[in-house]
Amino acid sequence: MRHLERARVAVISLHTSPLDPPGTGDSGGMNVHIRETMVRLADHGVEVDVFTRCAGRGVPEVEPVAPGVRVIQVPAGPCARVEKERLPALLPMFARSFFERGPTSYDLVHAHYWLSGHTARAARRRWRAPLVASFHTLARVKDAARGPGEQAEPEERVRGEASLLHAADRVIAPTPVETGHLIEHYGAPADRLRVVAPGVDRVRFRPRPSLEAKLAWGLADRRVALFVGRLQPHKGPDMAVRAVAAAVRADPAGTRDLELVVAGGPGAASASEPERLRGLARAEGIADRVRLVDSIRHDELPWLYAAADVVLVPSRSESFGLVALEAQASGVPVVAAAVGGLPFIVEDGVTGFLVGRPDPREYAARLVRLLAAPQLGRRMGMAAASRADRFPWEATTSGLVDVYGELVPALGGRDLRAAP
Repeated sequence: MRHLERARVAVISLHTSPLDPPGTGDSGGMNVHIRETMVRLADHGVEVDVFTRCAGRGVPEVEPVAPGVRVIQVPAGPCARVEKERLPALLPMFARSFFERGPTSYDLVHAHYWLSGHTARAARRRWRAPLVASFHTLARVKDAARGPGEQAEPEERVRGEASLLHAADRVIAPTPVETGHLIEHYGAPADRLRVVAPGVDRVRFRPRPSLEAKLAWGLADRRVALFVGRLQPHKGPDMAVRAVAAAVRADPAGTRDLELVVAGGPGAASASEPERLRGLARAEGIADRVRLVDSIRHDELPWLYAAADVVLVPSRSESFGLVALEAQASGVPVVAAAVGGLPFIVEDGVTGFLVGRPDPREYAARLVRLLAAPQLGRRMGMAAASRADRFPWEATTSGLVDVYGELVPALGGRDLRAAP
């Protein structure tokens, strides 16, 4: 690991702030990733400014988060939430405001998500600073896995991802699976790709007393299947509802005390998703077994995980799967789709189960098996907590520092003016 004394990094996260609660609007694992690493980067001698679009969060324009770490809100359009689909029109305005508010230069620029690429590429040219990119999700991967009725990702996004990818000096992927996707779908130069897995806070997410947690959430007499995440179709909350309904039909006696808790708010483009899920629960005959919990604070999640007997992660695509990792760190077995980064986290048959095809009966079979054998769930939960020890945020931050260190010492000797 390299130590980057006094390096200054501009982190661009245009569409969502690390200060936003995960599970609200368009916030999720990316917010957690930036928030957890930005403070730890300061411990490595890296000063970090995180630039995000002003969205009416009721916080100062420049908010110090820790020594050497600031979050800076950049005005671009109304200082209020704007649907992600409308944000591309605001990219030039964001770039202008960014250069007005930022210092004359930084040692390195790190762009998160494709919407940040427009400003990041301009910063690379203007400052001759190396550019690192993290995508978090990829349009072509999402399109390949989209379900019935889901719209294809806009071509503008595909072009934006390709432009950022080929301008970046390094591209960080969370797992080797995503490096394969970047090469296969976008022709990414393999020598620029680096794998740095996200992490989990093992102080916050750890096994806790289950009965105490169930009492706190009013679930003392229930066994709980839990879904956590934004209520968007590609996350599969509908699959969670159908899976529980299929389990109830398959084993009425063994599931008599089963309840599904769905925790998370709708994305900006899926405001009707909660009502759709309630309607689906009624149609499946389990309306009295499905509880929707509006977005909760990240610091409340550990006790919600502790109240669960199993966590369902039935995503249609998943770049990494932070929910699965947090659940395992909490000592809860996970039943997850065998897509994207989830097989990188969940060890099939050891820390939970992986489901190979999007069939609610497949999820139900694993769910019934866990409910019928509490000792299996306890054994998997212990193995899950142990596996989570491999993913500390400190390792993620050290990985980022190593990638930055490949680029920052070479600043004086590289001519970046001809970069695309």
